[in-house]
Amino acid sequence: MVAFGALGWAYAGVRGDSAYIRDRAAPALVDLADARASLLIAQSEAERNLDEGRAAELSGLSERYRTRVARATQSLNQVTRSGALTVAEEQELRVVSALVVDYTGWIGRAQGHATDAVLRDAELTYARSMLCSQTVAATGKDPYPKCPAATGSAATSIVDRVTALERRLRERLADRAAWGAGTITAAVVATIALVLLAAGLWRTVSFLRRRFRIRLSIPLAAAALPLLAVPFLTADALLALHAQHDAVPVADALAERTSPRTETVAEERPFAGPDPRAIETLQVRIDADLADGRLAFLDGVAPFVFPTGLAAAALIAGALHTYRREYLVVTRPGAVS
Repeated sequence: MVAFGALGWAYAGVRGDSAYIRDRAAPALVDLADARASLLIAQSEAERNLDEGRAAELSGLSERYRTRVARATQSLNQVTRSGALTVAEEQELRVVSALVVDYTGWIGRAQGHATDAVLRDAELTYARSMLCSQTVAATGKDPYPKCPAATGSAATSIVDRVTALERRLRERLADRAAWGAGTITAAVVATIALVLLAAGLWRTVSFLRRRFRIRLSIPLAAAALPLLAVPFLTADALLALHAQHDAVPVADALAERTSPRTETVAEERPFAGPDPRAIETLQVRIDADLADGRLAFLDGVAPFVFPTGLAAAALIAGALHTYRREYLVVTRPGAVS
């Protein structure tokens, strides 16, 4: 019971961490990176379009601007539904979504004043200040100026808030991927207990063969069957841990190496081959690593490890009690040997 209890606890923890990273943290990090890049691309498109003056006022902003704003909004909504955020972080994300709506409103005002350079530039500058702490306008040589995130009380822009959410998510992902003290302790206890259990069963079977001429004990053989699953559970846990560790640098790359320039090139040249820094490439990589990091036929097994061990312990206890009674009868003085 101790062996399978510790094994079940450690195995369920590892599997739960993998499920959290695969189904919650990783998709949320992908969506946050996509929202951040999309908004910066939209800002650059708006500035480039509005430089055309009356043409922008009459024809409106480009399709790329509208697509990227809609994509950023959708990505933020998906993060809210991902289940990866705390209650406070969800409230922070709602603030970000409201700021995005306000931001697009200022871009719309700038479009309405496209022919008035003073008003247009002032409104574009204010829109960029909502997006980035450092308001550097795009140029022909540098259409995507850097937008470093501020920290502390100065972190009020959209990118600041998104970056802060990414940082906290990455920290939780790294914590889940690390070997926790509880998992290590449970693994050690399970290993020792399983070795003792296997040794005890072997000695019991040998004793029964020697004293009772019982070559096969059906109850003990049935109780030993769950031991055959231990190598598979161990291999599955090690695969999951390896996949979790591989996910950490990919999560860091999503937050630190992606850029609007890379995303624009990937969008404009879809047949040029995958860019290792593109969000879609990193998403495919992390999804593939986490999907390969498990034995699929063991999905859903974790909750049954401890109950199976409990049933095996009860079966062993019942069998040993029965054999003990028979042994006492045989060894009683006057009994026929």
